[in-house]
Amino acid sequence: MIKPLFTRVVIILNLCLLGLSAAQASSLNDFFAHTRNFSADFNQSQFDTDHKLIQSSHGSIQVERPDKFRLQYFKPYKQLYVADGKKLWSYDEDLEQIIVKPQTKALANSPAMILSSVKLLHDNYQVSHLEKKQGADWYRLTPRQDDAGFESVFLAFKNNTLTKMEMLDSFGQTTRLKFNHMKVNIPLADKTFKFTPPKGVDIIGQK
Repeated sequence: MIKPLFTRVVIILNLCLLGLSAAQASSLNDFFAHTRNFSADFNQSQFDTDHKLIQSSHGSIQVERPDKFRLQYFKPYKQLYVADGKKLWSYDEDLEQIIVKPQTKALANSPAMILSSVKLLHDNYQVSHLEKKQGADWYRLTPRQDDAGFESVFLAFKNNTLTKMEMLDSFGQTTRLKFNHMKVNIPLADKTFKFTPPKGVDIIGQK
C-alpha cells in the first residue's frame, strides 16, 4: 500500500510542475513558467496537530513535466517510487515487495491529476502572495473544492528558486520539505523514469 505521507509529497510536487499564470508575482512565475524538469535532495518532516514531530526522512527527487517522477527515500527506510507516465511503481526494499498500479488510478484523488492543464489552475485554486519571511517569498495555494483532502500548500522561493514547501492536510497535520542542491532544466536520462523489478521480489498488481 502506498503510504499516505508519500501521497502528500506527490500532490505537492505535481502542483509545482503545473505552472502559474503571468498574473502572479515574478519569483513564482519565473520558476514554474520555464521549468521542464528539476532534480533535488530533500529533507522531509511531518508534524501532528500539536506541531510535534512525527517523522523525519531524507531522499532525492527527479521530476519531468508533465507526469514523470522518481522519488527515493534513503533514511529512515529505503523506498523507491517511479512514475513513468503510465504506471506508478513502489518498491519497499526492506519488505522485498513491489506494488504497481495504473498511474491515473493511483493518483486519481490528487489535485495533480485534476489539474493536468495549466488553464484549470485558477478554477481549482486560489493563489495568494504572502509576506516575505526570512528572505523568502511565500505563496499559498488554497483549493476551491471542499473534498481536496488538504487545506493549503505553501511555497517558498529565494532568488527565484524553490527552497521550501509545506502542506497542511484536512486532519491538521503538516508536511514540510526543504530542498537542497536544486537543479532545473538539466538533462535527465531516460532510465531515470523506468523501473526494472529486481529478480525474486514479489510484485503486487499489474505486471
